[in-house]
Amino acid sequence: ILFQTLITDQEQWDEMLQIKGIVVIDVYQSWCGPCKAVQNLLRKLRIDFGEDNMLHFAAAEVDNIEILKPFRRSCEPVFLFSVHGKILAMVKGVNAPLITKIVTDLVQEERQIAAGEKERAKVLTNQILMHKSHHFFPFSEVLTYSVGIIKPDDVLAGRVEEIKKKIIEAGFGIEADEERMLTEEQIRVFYSRNKDEPDFNAFVQFMMSRPCHVLIITKKEATGAIPHWIELHKTNESGEPEEPVKLAPLKETESLVNLCDVQDSIEDASRQLAFFFPNFHIEEGGHHAERTLAIIRPTLLKERRNSIIQRIQDDGFQIAMQKEIILTEEQVRTFYKEHVDQDYFPVFLEQMTSGPTLILALTRENAVAHWRSLLGPKILEEAKENPESLRAQFAFEHLPINQLHGSSTPSDAQKELKFFFPEEHTFALIKPDAATHKDEIMKKVKEAGFSISKVKEQALTREMALHFYKDHEGKPFFDDLVNFMTQGPSVIMVLSKENAVEEWKKLMGPPDPEEAKKTCPESIRAQFAHDILANAVHGSSD
Repeated sequence: ILFQTLITDQEQWDEMLQIKGIVVIDVYQSWCGPCKAVQNLLRKLRIDFGEDNMLHFAAAEVDNIEILKPFRRSCEPVFLFSVHGKILAMVKGVNAPLITKIVTDLVQEERQIAAGEKERAKVLTNQILMHKSHHFFPFSEVLTYSVGIIKPDDVLAGRVEEIKKKIIEAGFGIEADEERMLTEEQIRVFYSRNKDEPDFNAFVQFMMSRPCHVLIITKKEATGAIPHWIELHKTNESGEPEEPVKLAPLKETESLVNLCDVQDSIEDASRQLAFFFPNFHIEEGGHHAERTLAIIRPTLLKERRNSIIQRIQDDGFQIAMQKEIILTEEQVRTFYKEHVDQDYFPVFLEQMTSGPTLILALTRENAVAHWRSLLGPKILEEAKENPESLRAQFAFEHLPINQLHGSSTPSDAQKELKFFFPEEHTFALIKPDAATHKDEIMKKVKEAGFSISKVKEQALTREMALHFYKDHEGKPFFDDLVNFMTQGPSVIMVLSKENAVEEWKKLMGPPDPEEAKKTCPESIRAQFAHDILANAVHGSSD
């Protein structure tokens, strides 16, 4: 007996979301069909909980449903749980005990609400507006990730630490905290649900007026209840929430400035995490790949570069960003300012400025602690007592300075990464041959974590092209290049991101599309370029 509603297109998906109650959705690929391994389990759940028409079942084919795009090309079974049109939970793999527990808990809660024994939880916050993402641990607990924004008025009033303290006291964790000047695009995307509010434009200007703090907030909860964010209002002695503090100059935008809004769908949460923290990756089991800074000092880089890089990769780290530079005396004094007054600093300074240094942003689970444990003690004599440590293995007898650096804490890692990989702005151009693919290319740009600060579509004049490519003047291909660049409109962009210049080069891929297809198949040139002249995109070299 067919008991699952089959969903094969967007219209059917939208209709399914109108169903009242709980829907267990088996997400499947067209070539393999719904998961057969859980059919008996789902039938049993239908018998156990189906008498009041509270529980429903569906099977959704990913190919033609936009919201399911992330699950395409995946062979792993995925089950989503919808309550009154909101996706509240996800299980990857055939985990029968977890599926059963989630369904049991959801049905119990919905029955209590229907009987008037319990109110549907209202999701409210005061200074923080959050987007949630749920990742379930097998059998026991759920880890919820949220993007939260502390708004400019609270930052200006010095309430950031107070708010963060209240978040932690409420049982949440703070995985990341970055002070940022938000761009208009970031604000409009994050608050897109409020775009029809009459004072939305004023709110956007308010949010752009001063720095905000953007947080990643986490919480672990038992799967016995659907996780909800609690209200973070101040409470008075009677336990009632106090009214939020309002600054007088903001009265015209108060209705949005003090708006309490939380996205309660996994899809929105994942997008917001990727949008604001593109290097924050949630792994299987709900853990995330943390970032830390590593420095390979000049002598080690020169003598044993390949060995140390291989060792880093063998220990499970991925190199998210890298930069090879010769540090100036000023940079060394600024970065190592707490060491400047030490007796050893002159020798250390000479070593650090003696040649190229490799700066790495490393990612993996618990990256900061793991890298520190691998490094061993800073003092070489102590490190040599631990011969397995990296500082012992990669030491040089004639040098008293250890050859490797690692961030001490996650907060130090954030500061140190910003020091060497600050947000950069770079010039980018979609060439005339690829202008018809501009929407697809710009989508890849945003998915790679870039903010598009400025964009303009314009046909280059010959004078502009001559100036633009003046470094190539005199080369055999110069005239062909100028003619090609003036044959139609180009899309001119200013992109912003940490390490933007190098990251844009990586996203573009090698200049020759054939090489790009072999070495970087996901790059823009591999996917959209025709030949080495009409190679889709251009970027600044610095």
